[in-house]
Amino acid sequence: MIRNEGEDKSENTKVCIVEKMTSSIKNQIEKQDHFTMIPKINLTSSYFHHSSSFQLINKTLSQHFDEMALKYSDEECFIFKGEQKRYTYKTFKDEVDNIAASLLDLGFEKNDRFAVWLPNTSENVTISYAASKLGLIKVNINPAYVERELEYCINKVGCKGILLSPSVKSIDLLSIFLRLVPELNQRSLAAGELSAKSVPTLKYVILTGDQTSLPGTYSYVDLLKRGAQLCHNKLIERQTSVDPDSALAIFFTSGTTGQPKAATLTNFGILNLVRAQWELLNPFYHRVCVPIPMFHIFAEISGVLNVAVGKCKVIFPAMLPDTLATMRAIHEEKCTALIGAPIIFRDILNHPDKNKYDLSSLTYGGTGATTLTLDFLRQIEKEFPITRMVQGYGLTENASLLTSGMWAGDNDPQRRLGSLGRCMQGLEVKVVDRQGQIVPIGQQGEIWARGYSIMRGYFADPDKTAETLTPSGWLRTGDEGKMDDDGFLYFIGRQKEIIIRGGVNIYPIEIENTICEHPSVAQAQVFSIPDQRYGEELCVWIILKSNISHCQSEDIQKFLRNKLAFFKIPKYIRFVDKFITTPTGKVQKFKMSQIMATELKQTISKL
Repeated sequence: MIRNEGEDKSENTKVCIVEKMTSSIKNQIEKQDHFTMIPKINLTSSYFHHSSSFQLINKTLSQHFDEMALKYSDEECFIFKGEQKRYTYKTFKDEVDNIAASLLDLGFEKNDRFAVWLPNTSENVTISYAASKLGLIKVNINPAYVERELEYCINKVGCKGILLSPSVKSIDLLSIFLRLVPELNQRSLAAGELSAKSVPTLKYVILTGDQTSLPGTYSYVDLLKRGAQLCHNKLIERQTSVDPDSALAIFFTSGTTGQPKAATLTNFGILNLVRAQWELLNPFYHRVCVPIPMFHIFAEISGVLNVAVGKCKVIFPAMLPDTLATMRAIHEEKCTALIGAPIIFRDILNHPDKNKYDLSSLTYGGTGATTLTLDFLRQIEKEFPITRMVQGYGLTENASLLTSGMWAGDNDPQRRLGSLGRCMQGLEVKVVDRQGQIVPIGQQGEIWARGYSIMRGYFADPDKTAETLTPSGWLRTGDEGKMDDDGFLYFIGRQKEIIIRGGVNIYPIEIENTICEHPSVAQAQVFSIPDQRYGEELCVWIILKSNISHCQSEDIQKFLRNKLAFFKIPKYIRFVDKFITTPTGKVQKFKMSQIMATELKQTISKL
């Protein structure tokens, strides 16, 4: 353990107890064959329904969490290493109840949208549970967004409130927000009276931190104190009246228009998917390390919400991605599970200080977001070490977790590591041709899914919803895959042009449209090339306007800094006279990607 000199013996005793518990957990897992639940089924067509003894329940997320809080009152549930905060089920429930009571007192109604523009903080997690108690819809917004992206998200779904931090490390979020809502600088503005031209539905602005002197805003800390003084009878009445089928969360996902779509998920769907995940993975989920950003659905389902369904600790290493903090958290908290995009595992493997930390407590590693090689997954199992690595597959539109490789069991590591796995309990998956007909086993087609976890639709966007959800409830994933005769899926490629960089979804057309706002640019085509760290890295080919003879890459990148989040700014920029196209004029991005990848390899080999 990494500890300071002079620590008391009681702490060392606790460490020994934790280490013994971890060893005991590993031994228990090794002795049971927990993951051979589905017998061989010999399918002849590419359709699989995962029938099981798993029973759906008709409750809200907060109702189920309250049951867990009563049962495990004094057990730790959340640990925020970056804030040096630790919560038991009771202390966390108290915070949820107090902030929910204050929001109710402010006048928040059922189905009001409440934006959270925060990194991985305790306040972010609290709102996930408070929203369920009040029947609000939590709107998750990437803290790296700049004002135009923030404005779009707020207006797309009509947010009534927003919670933000004045700053996150070097990012001055409050300054960004004030550029969007200059009305907050009006000295005469009283709290709760916001009327902003750019975001007309927004009425309440809440800031994290102990103090705020900004007119028209509320302090999260003050609201907590206020909630503790309020009678909670109205809160209990509101919570009882919330329909489990009501919307709970909105996560933004890229769309063909270039603007993010607001995937809307329900209490019922989210709660039951987390319960299904818990049934599958609870032997490993004693202490879960979650370095994934909370605005991503993966963090919510596989991390934040686990405490609502069972006894576990969820550990957040830092507010922002930090490889060193992740390793330290695993070491100090003896984490048994680590979840995240491949970049998280790759950065740990390549970190020069990796051997200074004991990662051997890990019994499970869950990843996804992009295709992975068997060699890479085996390397993780060997070098971390992790007892079981597994790929999962899913979309924001189905609450992230559609399939898991854990259904292969330990006797079939080839499929556990090499496939996307079988679908979760109670869900259906099929592979279809262009006409929507199921294809024979082993034949390639589009992956479709149906079941309780599928989104209600895209908020205020019936046309896009109809394009994605069939009248009979099937989700068209836009991904190409194939199925074997035991219902395991294998990923082929994406029909959509979405780029996944470091586990974050990016849609090229949004970036192309923004680049074309530059006064020198006529056309732009954004694509990706393989990248060892991020999985994919952004490239753009640009055709300048006829009257422009010269433009530099730095000019484009500087232009984009105040218009796009940093991860959407292309690393590689090339100015060309024309794009590579088919005889009919369709741009062939894959050929442009091959050229860039080849040239980059040649450049590196010469160094």
